[in-house]
Amino acid sequence: MNAQDLIDELQETVLGQIARANKVAAMSPERLMKRPAPQQWNVLEVFEHMNLSSGIYVRGLRKVFDAKAAALKPNSIYRPGLLGDYFTTGMLPKDDGSIRNRMRTMRMFDPQRNQGASLQSISAFIGMCEEQLQLLERARSTDLNGMRVTSSLGPIIRFKAGDAFRFPIAHQARHMLQVERLLA
Repeated sequence: MNAQDLIDELQETVLGQIARANKVAAMSPERLMKRPAPQQWNVLEVFEHMNLSSGIYVRGLRKVFDAKAAALKPNSIYRPGLLGDYFTTGMLPKDDGSIRNRMRTMRMFDPQRNQGASLQSISAFIGMCEEQLQLLERARSTDLNGMRVTSSLGPIIRFKAGDAFRFPIAHQARHMLQVERLLA
């Protein structure tokens, strides 16, 4: 796939997520903290979950870009890794908005078991997305095939840098649909 087209597509997705998060941030705290059921997350917890899970990739990308990106020649072709492509495809919502593979949240990404969520969870999400945009812009001048980022599953699974962008942004798309369902 064309690396520049991939970057454009990911940037467009993240910009849409930022725009929606800004609209959600303007809603009343009562609405954002309302649970559909006692054990289900509220809107703020969904945003905090995205901060916990996508934050791993943002930190990993920042680290690898700072260490290696400048030394790599730009590559106009991006070839997704086998596992990165598999996990990303499984994470993406279908065109009709349904979820392909339901999965349980790992404890380390459960906001109720961690520091919890607050009204700042949305602004933290927006800040994280803005950093994704900055890293995507840096990606235009390097080789996304030549850098590896440790996945959220640990050092056993490492994604190519391109997949380390694709996977969390797909995960965010999935949870932005959850936010829409909670607000409906």
